[in-house]
Amino acid sequence: MNIDKTLERCARPARAAWVAAAGLGVILALQTAIVWVRARAERRLADAASAEEALDDASMALSENASLLDLRAKDLSRFKNDLSKLTRSRRALYEGGLQIQEEFRLLQKQWEIMTTYLLIDEDARKISLMRGEQALETYAIGYPPEAFGGETKPPPPLSAIVSKERFAHPERGKSETVDGQLQWEPPQVGTSVRANALGEFVMFTKGSLVIHGPAKKTAEHLAFPHYCIGLSLSVARRLYQLSYMGTKIKIVKK
Repeated sequence: MNIDKTLERCARPARAAWVAAAGLGVILALQTAIVWVRARAERRLADAASAEEALDDASMALSENASLLDLRAKDLSRFKNDLSKLTRSRRALYEGGLQIQEEFRLLQKQWEIMTTYLLIDEDARKISLMRGEQALETYAIGYPPEAFGGETKPPPPLSAIVSKERFAHPERGKSETVDGQLQWEPPQVGTSVRANALGEFVMFTKGSLVIHGPAKKTAEHLAFPHYCIGLSLSVARRLYQLSYMGTKIKIVKK
């Protein structure tokens, strides 16, 4: 059979040349495989070294970025704190500016009160609202300071307003000290000779001069003891509005 022949042929001793050739072929193949594997391994080692170096660089960059992030976070926190302080400082500065402006307005008002006075020119029959040497407003008067009701004490050349009444009270309020205590009796409400004589927009001075508008009743005005000047209702209103407690009144004549 063919199988028997094949087995018989395989059982025969091989020639030495063929065995040597086969061995050399196997050795050559193994050597080639070793060289190829070694070359591939060297390339992979180089790639691994490059990857490791890149990983180290990435780690350093990550650490630096983490440090920068921490610094940025601290800077942001410091900026927020400084911004809050700046806001409070600006608010305090703004409030301080408002306070200074208010104090400046008060000082201006006080300066106006201190430098504002009424000048009565008997010869020219005029009354002027003065601020320093400048006449702000000037009005004609019906008559210079004149005595009524038998008043004998003339007003001094310089006096000051001590009280003001929008409408003349029946009588002035009274104050006195009793046993070390101040007792005040307010003005009464109603009509009287005083109220009818002085009318509206009444300003009392330290002396006998009383500045007021037209009297409600002429006869009672003539009988009430005081000095006054002839003013219309509009002029009396204007002077009442522009004068203050303590406003000086100066009377001049040639």
